[in-house]
Amino acid sequence: MDRLLILLIFHTISIEGRLFCEKSKSPLEVGKWSHNLKHMDSAVVENRPVAINEGQVYVYENHFPGHLIDYINVDNVAIKSCGASAMIKKGGIGTSMVLIILHADTNEEIRSVIDIWGTKHFDVTTSSTPKDNNIMNNLKSLYLFKKLRAVNHNSGY
Repeated sequence: MDRLLILLIFHTISIEGRLFCEKSKSPLEVGKWSHNLKHMDSAVVENRPVAINEGQVYVYENHFPGHLIDYINVDNVAIKSCGASAMIKKGGIGTSMVLIILHADTNEEIRSVIDIWGTKHFDVTTSSTPKDNNIMNNLKSLYLFKKLRAVNHNSGY
């Protein structure tokens, strides 16, 4: 009888000691990954648990000029706790910037890996101006020793 009671108490303690997470520890994946994407950034975030009521927040923000983001992956790799949840607040897929918020509750650690993949994108921001011969006549070289120079830099116009 005593063995049964000890076994029952041990079983009850071991059940209460297990880690049950209210939120899922599955990764945040946005977009579609393919082999032609360029790995633009990777970040490893590790913060110890804090005991304040609000928990803790980590903000990841990055800009990628000349690139478009096609795939974002945030892995929650917390071992001792449920870890942090990830949310994209601004930017993301199809833009050149992203703002990711990692939030961990009280006594939860933040241990996450952020990967950003994308492609190079060229913006057409300049337009050609028509050539005016009167303007080009005013661009004569005014070097002090211009007769001694081998190349007239303005002759290319």
